[in-house]
Amino acid sequence: MGTIVLTGASDGIGAAAAVELTQLGHEVLATGRSPEKLARVHARMVDAAPDDVEVPEAIAIDLSGMAEVRSLAAQVLERCERVDVLANNAGLTTRKRQTSPDGYEYVFAVNHLAPFLLTNLLLERVTASGGRVVTTSSNAHRTGKIAFDDLQMERTWSRMRSYGRSKLANIWFTSELARRSGLPATCYHPGFVATSFGHDPGSNNVLVSAVGRFARTPETGADTLVWLATSDEGAHPRAVYYMDRKPGRLSKSAQDTASAARLWDVSAQLVDL
Repeated sequence: MGTIVLTGASDGIGAAAAVELTQLGHEVLATGRSPEKLARVHARMVDAAPDDVEVPEAIAIDLSGMAEVRSLAAQVLERCERVDVLANNAGLTTRKRQTSPDGYEYVFAVNHLAPFLLTNLLLERVTASGGRVVTTSSNAHRTGKIAFDDLQMERTWSRMRSYGRSKLANIWFTSELARRSGLPATCYHPGFVATSFGHDPGSNNVLVSAVGRFARTPETGADTLVWLATSDEGAHPRAVYYMDRKPGRLSKSAQDTASAARLWDVSAQLVDL
């Protein structure tokens, strides 16, 4: 059983995956924004762990700033001799346009630049471990469009546009990571999951709650993540993008390899890689 680094583990899909992967016998280093929520998840992991499985101390960290991403990478490299799976699950959406500590559009910074930088900083350790990378994307990528002349969305921001393009960026990042590194790299759509994700003050949470009656549980949403992190399919993927343990359908934009390569180079400049 290997060592798994899992971001966005303080709630929702990430919390469910952290508990299940621990229960399966993996050593899971969980990270998340909220120290309080993360402590509760860590306690559930300890309860779920088989007797011979260590549960590492979790790391509470906000990945909106690239300095914090670098700090997390340094802590992982110090604490983990192996990284068999890097699961980039942290993500969010915002009610209005915000900027990150580095001045980038906030959703783009957290959902794309953070996993891009973290993966590259841990790439050598993951490669040496014979590991893999799994990233949480979404079918929202179908609405995503990335304008390189307005990358911070100063002219065109909307909540759905910012989220959709970040999920498209996840797919481009995954395909380009596999091409450049040769690592097994996959991403997936978890489905519409009943979590607190997207519940911002001032949003239509009544509607969200009503639709949520038909949503998946976090455990169901995390199923494909757990499967890609532990299965032979995840080690030798047939596709870049999955849904319900099967290759998923990509939009035409998601298959644009030239734009994927361009985004990689632009992202590397933005994070001083």
